[in-house]
Amino acid sequence: MSVRLVTYNIWGLPLWMTGARSGRYQQIAKELARLDPDIILLQEAWTKAARKSIPTEGHWSIARAAGQHTFFQQNGLVTLSRFPIVGGRFYPFSRAAYPDKFVNKGVLKVTVRLPNRSLVNIWNVHLQDGGAPEIRISQAHELEAHVLAAEDGQTADLVGGDFNSIPDSAIYRELQSNIGPSISQLSGEHPFVTWDGLSSNPGAGQTVDHIFVRQSANCQLAGANQDRAFEAKTPAQRLSDHFGIAAELTLNRVDNLAGDNALEFHQTTLPMANVGGKGWSSPPTLPSRAPVATAAGVLAGPSLTDRN
Repeated sequence: MSVRLVTYNIWGLPLWMTGARSGRYQQIAKELARLDPDIILLQEAWTKAARKSIPTEGHWSIARAAGQHTFFQQNGLVTLSRFPIVGGRFYPFSRAAYPDKFVNKGVLKVTVRLPNRSLVNIWNVHLQDGGAPEIRISQAHELEAHVLAAEDGQTADLVGGDFNSIPDSAIYRELQSNIGPSISQLSGEHPFVTWDGLSSNPGAGQTVDHIFVRQSANCQLAGANQDRAFEAKTPAQRLSDHFGIAAELTLNRVDNLAGDNALEFHQTTLPMANVGGKGWSSPPTLPSRAPVATAAGVLAGPSLTDRN
């Protein structure tokens, strides 16, 4: 079946830090509704105002990590799904450098059930911006370990977000090798610029946002394509310093191996995982099965409690 996914770094820092125009978050929400994806991955939704980027039309299951009461506890990640979310967890990175050290970056995982009853793990990611390359490498290793350790009966893992790593980087090549090919590679299309700092210079910018796909033995990827989203005629009309990626994948389940015994519920916040270890130079060893959130560990409801 077809799954449409949008990933977008919304540049949701406080207004005094960005100088961005007011009202753009509501415009982001409207554009997301127009794009009509099944899955939305937002990064840098740091503030209550930034979370107005969440579409108000239609029915969404919405997940973000629990315990984000102050700005310095924020991880900026919000995942939305039109499919039921049956479990999830937030994994904070064990290492960070300034300025990211002021917040709580990590990986937000949710498991969704598709209409054909198969399960898919969705991973929302934001790696270190700047700082020593070793920090970003360490975070990439943690991400890989979590993805490879997840045993939820999933037919596929979709890993998307802002990796702050270009296609020619060692991190990108490692993620392709250990997790799976990117949408760009699967579609046979040349990577396009996803961040340019709102520059008006031709050729400015880099490809730092990606979506990687890991298939299980009972999943057949029948097609993939991607387009750049949130384009504008001029930098002044842009809604973020990033562009979005709008991707579509056709995932076919080839047998009945996927389980059907997971608890189904809609949630708004997820418990925070405790991830140990410092200074890993290779993927850390994690438990063979990452624990899944239970109904007691979430706030029930179809929308964020702080949307208004």
